[in-house]
Amino acid sequence: MPKPSKKNPVQLSVIVPAYNEGFHIHDNLLVICDSLKKLKVEVIVVDDGSTDNTFAESKRAARSRKQIKAFRLSDNAGKGASLFHGFSQASGDIIVFFDSDLEIAPQYILKLLTVMQKQKADAVAGVKDPATNRFPAPRRLMSAIYKNTVRFLFDLSITDTQTGIKIFKREVLENAIPRMNVSRFAFDLELLVAASRFGYHIVEIPVEVHYARKGNMGRMKPGSLFATFTDTLGIYFRASFWRWLEPSAGTQIWMILFVLGVFLAGIGFAKVLSPIILQPALDRVSYIIFLRFIPSGIRDPMLAISGLLLVIVSLIQLNKSLLNAFARKDRGDLAGILRK
Repeated sequence: MPKPSKKNPVQLSVIVPAYNEGFHIHDNLLVICDSLKKLKVEVIVVDDGSTDNTFAESKRAARSRKQIKAFRLSDNAGKGASLFHGFSQASGDIIVFFDSDLEIAPQYILKLLTVMQKQKADAVAGVKDPATNRFPAPRRLMSAIYKNTVRFLFDLSITDTQTGIKIFKREVLENAIPRMNVSRFAFDLELLVAASRFGYHIVEIPVEVHYARKGNMGRMKPGSLFATFTDTLGIYFRASFWRWLEPSAGTQIWMILFVLGVFLAGIGFAKVLSPIILQPALDRVSYIIFLRFIPSGIRDPMLAISGLLLVIVSLIQLNKSLLNAFARKDRGDLAGILRK
């Protein structure tokens, strides 16, 4: 990713991704500029390979407001790719991600900025205000399912990762974006997971969203929903302990032996082998595996001791694998993040 420009720094860089928004992008960009006229601001609009006149209308807006800069991606690469390209062109110390449809009033940018200053936050995310949420029922249901899935998987400090307004200190994006893989549907989540792993202070405030798209799901079609959940699971894996550890075949065997040791030790201490009633075929297997041909007075302590020894040895081996993982050079992905 190109290093963000720091020429002629401004106070605030507002990055606006746009895809087939030609019918209102000109007026919406002017509204954003007028809402932030008291600040030293640049508005960077990035056309994500639109098939309509979005880029032409964006350039027309740029001719009437010097704060506006228009860029275009040759192909439709996704909202995240548009935002990241815009960041590569931004010079502000505070970066705003803001949707071009103005379903969220641009005045909220000032509110998020105030919260960032008062709470000394590194990032502030707008979240849909339940009291004013007028989304269609299918959209609300899908949003609730996704939010609860994210909460269960990642335990983030914010309740909604997908609302179209967020602000970041420049440092957060400089550290987080190079570690990201997703540029389309779940990029917001991956960005916030990365920022959270770095230990940045992230807060949220409720914002009112005026749903204006046609249909119950807007642009979220079945394929998009499936891709979002697929991306989410991919993020979970890349940010997981398993991905960080990268266990070798030998380490995985020791994990299995550890579980086996716990099982054998539990069986031995509980002395529950003899009372177990199994079907004839399983009973024969149990007879051999659990040493039932040995008197119980000897067998149970033997299983307990051998299980404990197996647990101890496997823990020693797994500890070596963990130490090697801690010593591994940071690979620059989600699994390699160390808190500041």
